Amino acid sequence: MATAQLKQVLADIDLFAGLSSSAISQIAETGTTFKTGPGGKVITEGAHDSGLRVVLEGSATVDVAGESRGEIGPGEYVGELSMIDGAARSATVIAGSQGVTTFALSSMAFMPLVRGDGDIAAALLKTLVARLRKVEAASHGQS
Repeated sequence: MATAQLKQVLADIDLFAGLSSSAISQIAETGTTFKTGPGGKVITEGAHDSGLRVVLEGSATVDVAGESRGEIGPGEYVGELSMIDGAARSATVIAGSQGVTTFALSSMAFMPLVRGDGDIAAALLKTLVARLRKVEAASHGQS
């Protein structure tokens, strides 16, 4: 995937919404692209390899404790929580029938960006707070 396309995918996900093109460029340059063949494990539940994975091409299924949580495709992501807190993976992600290409951003690579750029930190906080509010509303029957 061309660098310009990668930057656009990153700019379009809610986690990085509203960031400057400079910040998106920093993120794109810090990560790595991986190709995983059909049926290959992208992420293993319980593993301690923290980091974000953004699907660029193809699809993957997400399983938690052996139960399917659905499929993810281009522009969707997993691993943002472990990227932030470094905790073990909470799901297994398996490449779909055509394989999957993902952009990976490790915690070790991402945290210096957060510390060095207040806009990145603020965007991350806004996204996480929005998710928390959504969960709270759902638990109170206000979805």
